[in-house]
Amino acid sequence: MNLVSKSPKSRLAHRGLQALIGAVIAAPLGYWFGSYLADLDKAGAASDLKFVWSDVLALLLAAMMTATGLITLLTSLSRRALGRQINPEEARPATPAQAVFYAQNGFVLLLAGVMMGVPVLVPILFAPLSPMVGSAAMAGLIALLLVQTAGNIAIWVRSDEFMRRAMGETAAVSFAILQGVLFLWAAGEKLGLLPSLSLWDATSVMMAAYLMIGLAITWRRGLAS
Repeated sequence: MNLVSKSPKSRLAHRGLQALIGAVIAAPLGYWFGSYLADLDKAGAASDLKFVWSDVLALLLAAMMTATGLITLLTSLSRRALGRQINPEEARPATPAQAVFYAQNGFVLLLAGVMMGVPVLVPILFAPLSPMVGSAAMAGLIALLLVQTAGNIAIWVRSDEFMRRAMGETAAVSFAILQGVLFLWAAGEKLGLLPSLSLWDATSVMMAAYLMIGLAITWRRGLAS
């Protein structure tokens, strides 16, 4: 599967178009998100809810993954548009297999965004949170995790060896870096040098680091147009 344009000029023009589309989408999304955070802050002050930095990071990640997943899904619906996305130099539609592959990627990314946002938004939108609502949200998250796991397995099966190598490298590098950082931070906590982190704090940082590492490896291997 060829994911890279062979012409630097075509690749540069395509990236410029992507940036323009991203800006058009991100501008109203960013305005809405900023207003929403302000409303959440007021709601938290009124109801004594604790809205910490990891919640903000999680919502930012959720918004980014949800938007990217939706864009990828919508692009996969048009084989002609997807063909230009894969290789702007060749004006030919993407194959059905490529369309399914990109749709699966978009769907999995969309689910990841929803899963990151639910634990933060549910306690705020349904404050005070009842055990029944919390249990329903948790059951939904478990179901989404199972569906996402199945989607990731399907993506792995459809991927070629080059893509699998990039995915494995992302997982290995993320594990090595995050394991070291987690150990050093935990040691700093025990020695009284660093503040305590919750599991949600660690999860938000882990997801942000994983996405950045994955993006860096994707660009380095030339898998992004």
